[in-house]
Amino acid sequence: MEAPITQATAHNNTIVAVFPDRVEIKSGWQSQNVESFNLREISAATRGFVNATLKLETNKGRVLELTRMAPPDARRVRNAIESQKRLAGLYD
Repeated sequence: MEAPITQATAHNNTIVAVFPDRVEIKSGWQSQNVESFNLREISAATRGFVNATLKLETNKGRVLELTRMAPPDARRVRNAIESQKRLAGLYD
């Protein structure tokens, strides 16, 4: 089991973890619901100064808004996604 590069918590104990090749979103009681997205499919943006919202969009049109995150955590997750995409050469 590999360790994530970074992880953060959003509203309702939703956990976002960034790995070298994917982003995992865990939710539910004891993190029983796990969704995994390949870095190739995802883009990230943040907004908000007090309670930040991390908005993840997939190439398939799905939008995930992770609300009530600490702004430094949201920025750290967004920057980790962007740096991993840059390292993998996934930007055109």
